Amino acid sequence: MKGKPLVPFAVTAVLGILLMIVLSLVGLNHQATLEEGDGEEVEEVVEFDDPIQAGEDLVNQSCISCHGNDLTGVSGPAINALEGQYSEDEIADIVLNGIGGMPAMPHNEVEAEAIATYLLSISE
Repeated sequence: MKGKPLVPFAVTAVLGILLMIVLSLVGLNHQATLEEGDGEEVEEVVEFDDPIQAGEDLVNQSCISCHGNDLTGVSGPAINALEGQYSEDEIADIVLNGIGGMPAMPHNEVEAEAIATYLLSISE
């Protein structure tokens, strides 16, 4: 009767070892799947039906905290009158890469172009 109290521990140990083996095989299968696809995620790029509206939405999400609700500047400079100062490509580049104290924003090229289109459309 001495050995019987060890039975639950032995069963737990065997189940634990079997679980480790199964999870290792699942991990190897997952790794092989990633290697087949080179592990690269494909970013889906969406084109906007109305880039000005999309740009306005993106500006309201990303820009007003530094540039103010009316984009006349708070901790960042005014960006409500950029016509003649920057081209659409330059604004998109600033959004993607930052400039001065402004960090690069987490947008793709289509979104950056929508932001630039919107900012130039509101310039007076």
